[in-house]
Amino acid sequence: MGNVFIIGNGFDLDLGLPTKYSDFAKSEYWPAAAPKKQIEEDIRYGDVPIEALGLDWAIEKAKNKETWFDLERELLVYTKVRELTRYVESSEEVKNNVDYFNKLRNKLNDYILDVQNNQKISKDCIASVVLKAVVVNGLFENIFSFNYTNLNSIARQIGLQQNINYIHLHGNVSDRSIILGVDETKLRRGYESLHKSSSRYYRSHDLYNSLNTAKEIVIFGLSFGRIDYSYFDKFFKQISEGKSITEEKKQYITIFTKDDNSRLNIITNMRNMGVSIQRLYAQSHFQIICTADDGEKQELSDFYKRLEEDSHISI
Repeated sequence: MGNVFIIGNGFDLDLGLPTKYSDFAKSEYWPAAAPKKQIEEDIRYGDVPIEALGLDWAIEKAKNKETWFDLERELLVYTKVRELTRYVESSEEVKNNVDYFNKLRNKLNDYILDVQNNQKISKDCIASVVLKAVVVNGLFENIFSFNYTNLNSIARQIGLQQNINYIHLHGNVSDRSIILGVDETKLRRGYESLHKSSSRYYRSHDLYNSLNTAKEIVIFGLSFGRIDYSYFDKFFKQISEGKSITEEKKQYITIFTKDDNSRLNIITNMRNMGVSIQRLYAQSHFQIICTADDGEKQELSDFYKRLEEDSHISI
């Protein structure tokens, strides 16, 4: 089977697209929380159960409090089952919270669509050059996007005319099919629709098998945090825990991230998931390239050269 190219939010950010949840939270598209009614202005998380705040105010407080705002993590925090709770939600409160979640999803779609249609991208950034190298290589038959943006629209802006056949894992803004929510975990009753897999737009994919059979795997802009890592844990664990692999059978695995801090975060996230980093390096041609590091020009050059030499033209 063909090589694998996977893109996450860091890919769009490298292009200059403001697609972080925190960007959305600062925009005019962000849905304002409802009036507090009986909740006092000085209320804090510790004063009452988080459920009593309402989802809109719980999200609003997290948005204003945190430097790196992760909307899906806050949805998980709010809706996850708690063994000890002092607050029993009414059916009306649950409905209001689910309605707010749906409003959030629609407003996020509007915001990302605006960014996609009106924001100019950087044609000379590493994300653009990597995309060109992948497309020209011709052997990346399996391309997956965790982003909501249209990859073909991006390709046209950087001068690529080929139509890219790829899979949106979380839907896309063009047909308003974006998937927002939490992965498989037990939620409080009434919040089952917040599971990503509950979305009417959720589709089957063959990411795991594609990773297993690929010779070249390129991942751009994923942090491998709790939400992302469920797609990759089995793959990386089987490499690090498996029998020794001969040199000719080793896969090339290249991860692009922003800087050394994000590189260390990726390694830490993998290690926390039970992956032996030393074994991963030993069992594959594994590397992490930082896009903001000028000292990695040689690694970039070697990467581009390998994709060029191994392209379909060379066969």
